[in-house]
Amino acid sequence: MRFRFPHLSWLVLPMLAAVACGAAAPAPSASVPVSDERSSRAGAPTVVATTAAEVAAVQSGVGAPTDAVVRTFNIVPAQSETSYEVQEKFARLPAPSKAVGRTGAIEGEFRLAVGDAPALLNNRFAVDLRTLQSDSGRRDQLIREQWLESNRYPTAEFMATHVEQLPSTVIEGQQVPLKITGNLKIRDVTREVTFDARTKLEGSTLSGTATTFLLMRDFGFEPPSILGIVTVEDGVNLTVRFTATEA
Repeated sequence: MRFRFPHLSWLVLPMLAAVACGAAAPAPSASVPVSDERSSRAGAPTVVATTAAEVAAVQSGVGAPTDAVVRTFNIVPAQSETSYEVQEKFARLPAPSKAVGRTGAIEGEFRLAVGDAPALLNNRFAVDLRTLQSDSGRRDQLIREQWLESNRYPTAEFMATHVEQLPSTVIEGQQVPLKITGNLKIRDVTREVTFDARTKLEGSTLSGTATTFLLMRDFGFEPPSILGIVTVEDGVNLTVRFTATEA
């Protein structure tokens, strides 16, 4: 599964990924323009996703700014990580505790149109949920076989549709805060989600971190519970830390 995200002149970070309970996803359809209403609400510049024809124009140099350049950055799994955090409560303990799972099985690329009119070019990002590991092998097994059912739905996929709060210029090496919205598919449910992200461009490397909060029931499954011994709250904090190098 793979994810692609926004552009470079403004530094677009993607994110997504894996949830402690979710999976598979076919590639979403063409990107959707951001409405004027949403843009004015955010009170910040917005990157509007291009159509397939516009992408082709940028790539071919026809109908695009003369200085338009498409740059491609590939995610480096060894330097990237997707993690989930949930609150679980054991009956014998007075307070809930955190359960955290991680995986570096991420693949994808960021295709960024750079020039007078930066654009998001059909970017996706994917995570292999079967590889999520926590401090409990039993928990990981139940996630694969029952809760997330990642043995059946092995991947989660996010497709970005637009980005908000982009500055007009970017200083290399400086972190840029962004809001990245797109379609996340887990199992057979697709929902629009927004990640709060911070990205940084240094030479040929694009890196960053993105976080969001999800409800399990929104994606069609109940929070885990084991015979009243342990229960999990319906809420998942997702974090994606990535490093991508230019192809």
